Amino acid sequence: MHIFAGMKRLKHPVLFLVWLAVWQAAAAQTGTVKGRVMDPDNRPVADAFVSAIGADAGDRTDAEGRYQIVLPAGRTWRIRFSHNAYRAAEIELRIEDGRIYDQPVKLLLRETETVTIIGEKDPSDIDDRNAMLVSPIRMEEVVRMPVVSPSIESLMKNMPGVVSNNEFSSQYQVRGGNFDENLVYVNGIEIYRPFLARSGQQEGLGFSNPSMAQGLQFSTGGFGAQYGDRLSSVLDVTYRTPKQFRASAEVGVISTNLHAEGVSPNRKQPGQPGRFTWLLGARRFEMGYFLNSLDVRGEYRPSYLDIQGMATFTPSRRAYPERIYTRRNGQPDTLFYADDKLKFTGFFAATRNRYYFEPTGRETTTGTILQAFRLRTAFEGREISAYTTTLGALMLEHKPSTRLEFSYILTAFRTDETERFDVEGGYLLGEVNTNLGSDEFNEAEFDLGIGTQYRHARNFLTAEVLSAEATGRWSSDNASTHRLTFGIKAQAQFIRDQLKEYSFLDSAGYLVDERGQFGVEEFIEGAADLRTRLYKAFVQDEWQLSPRALLILGSRLIYYDLNGEWMFSPRGQLLIRLRESPDGGTGTRLRVAAGLYHQPPFYRELRRFDGSLNLDLPAQRSLHLIAGLDHRFIAWGRPFRLFSELYYKRLYNLIPYEVDNIRIRYYPDLQARGYAYGADLRVNGEFIRGVDSWFSLGLLKTSEDVLGDTAGFVPRPTDQRVTAALYFQDELPINPTYKVHVNFVYGSGLRFGPPRRPEFRTAFTFPPYHRVDIGFSKLITFRARGEQRGKRGVESIWATVEIFNLLARANTVSYVWVKDLQNNRYSVNNYLSARLLNARVVMRFW
Repeated sequence: MHIFAGMKRLKHPVLFLVWLAVWQAAAAQTGTVKGRVMDPDNRPVADAFVSAIGADAGDRTDAEGRYQIVLPAGRTWRIRFSHNAYRAAEIELRIEDGRIYDQPVKLLLRETETVTIIGEKDPSDIDDRNAMLVSPIRMEEVVRMPVVSPSIESLMKNMPGVVSNNEFSSQYQVRGGNFDENLVYVNGIEIYRPFLARSGQQEGLGFSNPSMAQGLQFSTGGFGAQYGDRLSSVLDVTYRTPKQFRASAEVGVISTNLHAEGVSPNRKQPGQPGRFTWLLGARRFEMGYFLNSLDVRGEYRPSYLDIQGMATFTPSRRAYPERIYTRRNGQPDTLFYADDKLKFTGFFAATRNRYYFEPTGRETTTGTILQAFRLRTAFEGREISAYTTTLGALMLEHKPSTRLEFSYILTAFRTDETERFDVEGGYLLGEVNTNLGSDEFNEAEFDLGIGTQYRHARNFLTAEVLSAEATGRWSSDNASTHRLTFGIKAQAQFIRDQLKEYSFLDSAGYLVDERGQFGVEEFIEGAADLRTRLYKAFVQDEWQLSPRALLILGSRLIYYDLNGEWMFSPRGQLLIRLRESPDGGTGTRLRVAAGLYHQPPFYRELRRFDGSLNLDLPAQRSLHLIAGLDHRFIAWGRPFRLFSELYYKRLYNLIPYEVDNIRIRYYPDLQARGYAYGADLRVNGEFIRGVDSWFSLGLLKTSEDVLGDTAGFVPRPTDQRVTAALYFQDELPINPTYKVHVNFVYGSGLRFGPPRRPEFRTAFTFPPYHRVDIGFSKLITFRARGEQRGKRGVESIWATVEIFNLLARANTVSYVWVKDLQNNRYSVNNYLSARLLNARVVMRFW
């Protein structure tokens, strides 16, 4: 301990006794770290030694792999787990007074370099310091889950309160909001989605790379002031800072994922990481195999490729001495200096997405048993859409002490997007014979309409977002009674858009639009050169009222120069531990949150249907009121967690919109007010010992009232009353390396209506969406060859066979509208993918 170094500097024994008393008083504040140590097959590791580097605390795991150690509060400890038959592992954790930390750790079957696992959490655990953020999924489960689009954003569809009825897309809707109302951060950098993508088939993967991620936190509302400025949710993904060399390679039918990371050697302290680290990942995603199962036949050539990298440099790594003193109120205090005072980080990402489609024909049957219709279409032409995005960021972290730290981030984002299509389709709409006893059963007997659809577009968009921000974090004392967070940000947005698009629907030899007028059905032509600036600031105080109560108060201030609007967003959260067992195995926490959230219009909200812009739009606003319980309990001798929330959202200055697949089209000349309320429930735990599973349920009602009309409150397009999700895992008792993974999603029907008719945009209801995906996997774990330290080799091989849409459910994602000879309109379903087989192999290297 540093205290022995201090003895040499003391010349008087009385001073030494005073110093010793102060040090002991400071050390009297403690926290408890407990958990289970498991092997790669989720079996407990007994007799593993657990110790905190620089402390006398230690423990050995019991037969169930459980451990518990008590550590002094007010500083960050590095806790080491070691066993003769396994690789050593470390976790890095800041200990606060009175806290009980549940930290599960997994050891690999080899003994070589140290692996550091930082911030690994129990699923659905809620961080006291971010009271409304939940860590919904262990990162190891991200790779295992059978999903069509392998990205972190796609996995949010299993969360309560989250809606997504499109397996091709990584976009989701939260508690009555739309796709544009969700914040996504990666290491503090805000991420933007493509502007022109019309369908999930065109979109590609979500931004976040699961192979590079260390952890994630997700909030469906009531989040703190450090996050801004969207109405619905925030997803905060953290990429790893490597501690040793690791690599992985995933090869599948539709995706390839490569990743590698490493750290420079530390010659002065070989057991510690060096000053320079690097992390690199590349993904390929080609879903033509899935698209060939759609009703629209043709040549699909989608291609998505992205590469991301992060590098860090720490100028000096050394332990700084602690300073012990007495505060003005007479309380003893200990200030520990940070191990890494400075840290430089560089981040880059580049994405290239191409979607080429040359349709040839389609045949779709829709309707009911009593009355069915069949649409046959022959196509000519092609559709080409593409986008290329680049993102770069430079970050500097400065930590004068463990109580004070600053971060500075410079970010530049650019997207270049194009849409080019000329597609003509001649269609025949007929009524199908549904008489089971007829010789012409299931054949089209009566021709209701013959016509032509034509779509033309030449759209080009370039958007750039530049930002500079500075944030700080300060703790008042060892126990972090007050933890102040503050920041400022300046952001400039440049958008250049050229639009030329038209379409018509001809069913009787001449063109008539939906209002009976002659001419082209839709014509869009315009150009925009938009330059805007946003200035933001926030402050937030996390006040530890008592060991059982935490109050978080904060606010944001935003100025938008487009319309000269000032926005003030006060927010608050309260967390109370109602009950907690001494060992932390059971307990109940109450969470209450309230806040005002603003969303300034970016670009999509400003654009009218004809391509012109409405630049006078005020920011949309939402008032969140949330109350929730987080209950940990033991059932069947295994740990479980119940997460539940009741919420009410009052919505102001809403911009009505319609949704077609993932394309949102706003009506910026209309304004509405609305509300959303409901309940979310999630239960997760070890239904099978050592294997995580969960069930989620969401209930929602959301409506809006367009000001100036006479319709009153009507359902919003996202009014999906019931959603449910289940992820269940099982394994062979005699060989746990064989597992089965079941992923189930259900959602009652969303609302829709005919295009360009705002008064009827939610007049009809989609059929319910439900889908079951199942995967069968095998894990092979290798020992180090010859147990030679430093020698590279294969760590594990994980192979899976997946069946997507196991029940062959024909889910509807949108509708195509056609006319008969009497100019009546019919909606014909656009279905999603059929039952398909996928296979993946993931290899991990050390």
